[in-house]
Amino acid sequence: MHHSNSDISLGVAIGSSTQISMFVVHSICVVVGWIMGRPLDLNFQLFETTTLIMTVLVVAFMLQDGTSNYFKGVILVFCYLIVAASSLYI
Repeated sequence: MHHSNSDISLGVAIGSSTQISMFVVHSICVVVGWIMGRPLDLNFQLFETTTLIMTVLVVAFMLQDGTSNYFKGVILVFCYLIVAASSLYI
């Protein structure tokens, strides 16, 4: 099975962003919460886990064909706004 360079680079980009989100950003949040005296742990509830999985799937689906346009960008911005708004009310 032959993979083009764009397929490999896309897989690396999505995998790296997921790993950075899970291990670097959340670890910094835990340390900042500890400094501020607020309990903040890495015990992800159903909402956080589902949101992470859905965002990875949406980005992978959007980048699947290797092209981009304004419509796909608008859809990704709306997905971001939906996640932001729902996290405020949950």
